[in-house]
Amino acid sequence: MTRKISYYIVLFFILFVIEVPIGYAQVTLQEAVETTLERNLQIKQAEFGYQISEQNLYQSKSELYPNLSVGVSNTYNYGLTFDQTSGQLIRGNDWTTSAGGQLSSSVAIFQGFQKVNQIKANKIQLAVDATEVEKVKNDLILSVVTNYLEAITNGELFEAAVQQVKLSREQLRQDSIQFQVGNKTLADLAQAENQVATDELNIMSSENAYELSLLNLKQLMELSPDTTFTLERPSIADIMAEYAITSFDDVFKKALLTQPAIEQASYYKELALKNIDIAKGAYYPSLSLNAGYGTNYSSRATDIITGEQMKFYNQINENKSFQGGISLQVPIFNNNRTKVAVNKAKIGYLQAENEEALARRNLEKTIAQAILDLRSANKQYFASQVAFNTSKVAYETIKERYDVGMANSMEMFTAQTNMNSAEFEMIRRKYEMVFRGKVIDYYIGNPITF
Repeated sequence: MTRKISYYIVLFFILFVIEVPIGYAQVTLQEAVETTLERNLQIKQAEFGYQISEQNLYQSKSELYPNLSVGVSNTYNYGLTFDQTSGQLIRGNDWTTSAGGQLSSSVAIFQGFQKVNQIKANKIQLAVDATEVEKVKNDLILSVVTNYLEAITNGELFEAAVQQVKLSREQLRQDSIQFQVGNKTLADLAQAENQVATDELNIMSSENAYELSLLNLKQLMELSPDTTFTLERPSIADIMAEYAITSFDDVFKKALLTQPAIEQASYYKELALKNIDIAKGAYYPSLSLNAGYGTNYSSRATDIITGEQMKFYNQINENKSFQGGISLQVPIFNNNRTKVAVNKAKIGYLQAENEEALARRNLEKTIAQAILDLRSANKQYFASQVAFNTSKVAYETIKERYDVGMANSMEMFTAQTNMNSAEFEMIRRKYEMVFRGKVIDYYIGNPITF
């Protein structure tokens, strides 16, 4: 009697306590995806990379402008020194003060178009980083779909396990009554108790898997582990009809236009081509222009006519100087550094071209596999339905025979176990088919929803 009471307590806890979260808000697959894209830290990390590329582009554009710098200096000297401003050698134990200021600017007139090509290269790099952000988002979307459907699967397996333990409990109750009147043996009763224990173990395993998959989903959504919600279940009939006429050519053509990895590979090829132009720029002469203004002051400076010490503002005006110049540098031989740089850039372009071909080939292979997986999952789901229905009929037949004493407890246990396993398999295959369909949506850029 004590053992029976403990079983009922466990069953009460499972049916009423564990299912409390059903009362909380429901989170759809689309909402889970949107929350993840809004809050996930991986996306923010990729966006930081994009922002750095924005600054690199801004810097390369700024390199076209002249630079401008200003400097001032003030020097104190005691004793022997040569005062450049007054042009005299100073002796004695006196202090000499000198000061100066200068303003300078320079600009590159021509550098083999390297700066212009660097701007173009940085624009392409910005596009590369933008596709990297989209690539991270796409990967997260697929992870959300995986964990969402895994949670639904485990949740339905848990519900099935609860129903199975109810069935086993009822069978144990009937066998206990039959045992009391001598219609069942102790072995029959022990077998029924073993079935209950087995089903309760399935409940605990299903519950743990369900909680773990929910936790993974919450972590993708950057939610607290204590957050509770229920999940939307898809319509299997609608999904089966949606993907009934899926073809490889249609999916592959759409995937080429929507997948960030393909777009990114194309940008990398453009970037490699522009790097060749940048490297070739070192073959050309470079022309630059510079200009400057400066003035000086010295405490030892005197007027050459009166011999009196010149005042500060007079020295600033009298000692001013302007300078300007233009420089031309023609590369003749730099130990083949430019030649090697150009050759490396060309090899980099060939690598980028090959990477683009590989990306297309991998996508083609992945799409073909995804369609095969969808068709296989569809067939397996139908087969699992048949297996469950036939095992259920077999169980019901064995149970009728068992109740009238024409079948033993081992046959009953085997039939029920086969039915339970078939039900679990049918649930798994059902959501495997849903997942394979969502993978197709992922590759062709359809909204991820039920």
